[in-house]
Amino acid sequence: MTTLPVISLETIQASLTEAEILDAVKGALIAQSRGQVNSPPPGMLQLNDPSNNHRGECHIKYGHLNGSDTFVIKIASGFYDNPKVGLSANSGMMVVLSAKTGIPACVLDDKGWLTNARTAAAGALAAQAGAPSKITSLGIIGTGEQAELQAKWTSKLLGIESITVYGRTASHVVDYVERMKQAGLSVAVAADIPGLLKSCNLVITTTPSDSALIMAGDVQPGTHIVAMGTDNPGKQELDANLFPRAAVIMVDDHNQCVHHGDLGHAVRDGLVSDDVDIALGTVLAGEKPGRTSDDDITIVDLTGIAAEDMAVAGLVWSRQG
Repeated sequence: MTTLPVISLETIQASLTEAEILDAVKGALIAQSRGQVNSPPPGMLQLNDPSNNHRGECHIKYGHLNGSDTFVIKIASGFYDNPKVGLSANSGMMVVLSAKTGIPACVLDDKGWLTNARTAAAGALAAQAGAPSKITSLGIIGTGEQAELQAKWTSKLLGIESITVYGRTASHVVDYVERMKQAGLSVAVAADIPGLLKSCNLVITTTPSDSALIMAGDVQPGTHIVAMGTDNPGKQELDANLFPRAAVIMVDDHNQCVHHGDLGHAVRDGLVSDDVDIALGTVLAGEKPGRTSDDDITIVDLTGIAAEDMAVAGLVWSRQG
């Protein structure tokens, strides 16, 4: 018997550049919009056990791109109290298997890094897809790992030099500001979310909130919002009443966003129809506009799709000798 190759995090990181990840994720979103991906609904396991005081969740995503020689199964966990003991909140791995025989080809021991990177890429691409012609400031809601990555990747892609952050915990905000300054970004701190929305017309939300953070009445005309924290039933970052105000609503996957994304809250409340959205991939492909006017309110609802995992995992595997 042969030993299943396990590709280390260090090898994975050395295999990819940010530009390559952006290209791969863009291609994945376009393929998803064109129906070229076979990806069943993701598995979701909630791990909120009051007996041991640990809060976590595990997502299992899997899929196959038409014509590909491999398919991918991804396990990604998020445990929100990990940073208190010096651990990353995110972890996981991916398994690449042959689409011809079903035999595993390798394990990508990425410890959640690939999920973080592909999510950062998707957020940056989503920000680009609906950004107004003149960005006043990039607003980031949240102070965790993805909040840091979104600021860095989006700023680099769009040429942004200043960001505004809002976080609930003062000490986390202080740490976040220092990290962003080290990355060469100018950082302002918003006292509250309405204040952030007054100064920023591009906003990315990165929290595990279970209730709306951005209220419809606080959003100024011309604002583009990328909501990426609502990836599980029970989560919510956007007021459902915001969706009827939006000129364009983009999603990474229609069924997922209606089932457990922010869009789903508006659909279930009868505020918008369940066909109001367009696929983000169609905008990235230049087939549909992400906005029609600088006065538009536009939204991208991201729930994270297996196609993105397949794209980055396949790229790593293709580079192993």
